[in-house]
Amino acid sequence: MDLIEIDMERCRKDGICAEVCPLGILAIDREKGPYVQDGRSAYCIGCGHCVAACPHGALDNRLNPLAGQLSLEGHPTPDARSTAIFLRSRRSVRCYKTEPVAKETVLQLLDIARYAPSGHNSQGISYLVVEGREALDRICCFVADWMREMLRTQPELARKLHMAGIVKAHENGDDRILRGAPQIVVASAPVDLRPAQGSTYLALEYVELYAPTLGVGTCWAGYTNACAQMYPPLAQFLRIPAGHAITGILMIGYPRYACYRLPERNPLDVSWFEEKQD
Repeated sequence: MDLIEIDMERCRKDGICAEVCPLGILAIDREKGPYVQDGRSAYCIGCGHCVAACPHGALDNRLNPLAGQLSLEGHPTPDARSTAIFLRSRRSVRCYKTEPVAKETVLQLLDIARYAPSGHNSQGISYLVVEGREALDRICCFVADWMREMLRTQPELARKLHMAGIVKAHENGDDRILRGAPQIVVASAPVDLRPAQGSTYLALEYVELYAPTLGVGTCWAGYTNACAQMYPPLAQFLRIPAGHAITGILMIGYPRYACYRLPERNPLDVSWFEEKQD
């Protein structure tokens, strides 16, 4: 098929598809309906907005077909209060059960990341799931080695990041690096994928928000992520493909404890910009 096909019996020629196209590829002819502007089909990023926004199901797009889009009929938007409580109830989990999350659940959890926003609909994030105490302990050792190097070469930064205490705890058998999580998710992307870092943050945040609905807890593995980006032996151990870089690491596992209240945060700090008039 061409880039788009129009069911003219359904099309109302309202121009919605053209208005929502982020790259302005579509235009509307009030007599003949929507069409791809000359020379612009190659710029379509396959976001599917044009198909999703048509109230009549009249438009199909080869790069994001109508048949593959889930209808929102019968799926109302959650009310504001329930959504706010759900978002506030997300917690960073640092106490895990030893039982690993089942593979099927991990796949379900990561699948939601495909639907997170990404720059220019570039997507492109890959995921490596690491499990098994031996492998995870080895990763902790790499992080501890990196911290020792940081304490030697960048002591001021290492002090601010409490690395001396983390290393001491590691040496005493107290895991303050991966918190005893039974699994971690390592995100990576091609080094030339410019939106990759932001896309990773959004994708893993989708994972974090979805995880509680599956009974799973998560926490960003900040020390391990920083080590992976600065200390080549860790990336080599993880066998990250050539031309790829680690862009985020998330701990996952079943929480050992539940939370029964919603902690408060600092007051909202917001202002409104008003252009001064002469």
